[in-house]
Amino acid sequence: MMNAMRTIYEDLPETVTLNIPKNLVHKRAEIIILTEEQELSTSKPLREFFGAIPDFPERSPQGEFEKRPEL
Repeated sequence: MMNAMRTIYEDLPETVTLNIPKNLVHKRAEIIILTEEQELSTSKPLREFFGAIPDFPERSPQGEFEKRPEL
């Protein structure tokens, strides 16, 4: 079971002291620091491109398949 502690800083100070919850003390842990970057703005959201090719061309003939004996 994984326990998690999440703290978000609007302006990360130069030094941070973490207060560890009692249920996490003396346990193996990994501390990861990620920055939250602003989303890249695009002219259209991805959902607007879903199904954007309504007149997709028909597939050309693929030829004859090799006939194999059944297993």
